[in-house]
Amino acid sequence: MGLQIVKRIKYLGIWLTARCSTIKEDNYLKLVSEIKKDLEKWGKLQLSILGRIATIKMNILPRILFLFQNTPIKLEKKFFKELNKITTKFIWSGKKPRIKLSSLQDNRCRGGFGLPA
Repeated sequence: MGLQIVKRIKYLGIWLTARCSTIKEDNYLKLVSEIKKDLEKWGKLQLSILGRIATIKMNILPRILFLFQNTPIKLEKKFFKELNKITTKFIWSGKKPRIKLSSLQDNRCRGGFGLPA
């Protein structure tokens, strides 16, 4: 009865491995695909722009932040551009944007919508 050696373990919902490259593949890339699936489901509902932004703040952002806080890897700008692309497409339901992204991301006190940047 010895200890079993494994290549990866799941702790608090995060896959941990010995190599950082596989941590990214197992967690972040999988998260992006899950987010896309969830936003497709949410996109079928008739939500206002504020409702869609609230969906991102309450459903998507906490999952991303949890990974950021608990994994020790640096991500490229490409990853964040992909997230912005996904959320923008969700907010506008795949249609042409009618408000600048900077206005959506601006603080509500200054007339923005408070979308996380």
